[in-house]
Amino acid sequence: MYDSISILAQNPGLTRPFLTYNKHLMMNSSVPHRERELVTLYVAWTCKSDYEWLSHIRESRKIGFSDAEIEAVKLGPDAPMWSGLDRTLLRTVDQMRDSYSIDDVTWAELTEHYDHKQMMDLVFTIGNYIMFAAVLNGLRIQPEVGEGGAALAEKYGTP
Repeated sequence: MYDSISILAQNPGLTRPFLTYNKHLMMNSSVPHRERELVTLYVAWTCKSDYEWLSHIRESRKIGFSDAEIEAVKLGPDAPMWSGLDRTLLRTVDQMRDSYSIDDVTWAELTEHYDHKQMMDLVFTIGNYIMFAAVLNGLRIQPEVGEGGAALAEKYGTP
């Protein structure tokens, strides 16, 4: 029932290092921005994080995601509009969320597109947002209502 900043500020010793780590994933990742947003949106939807979902809809729209792509995220890797890489990225989220691992077939498909550094950034990004969804939900942190949050929720729904 509280905004994220007021909750996280209650433990600066934990929050500062986390935000530094998260900043790398958001600002210095070797994974292309669109691909990071795709996996983050899918984590948000499948982990039922209203906060992450609405925050990353804003970000994904800024970088050119269409309404159809945002809606297709809800359908996961089986949505017909996805490229082969997009499907692989979404399956990676499913596997990491459900089994905390990536199977050999998916790993091989990813390494056709990503080098070792990018694989690390991708796996850390997915793992981070799965964990952060649990933190946000567990602490009952509600989505920010600014920047059209209510309108975004109405247009795209919430998990």
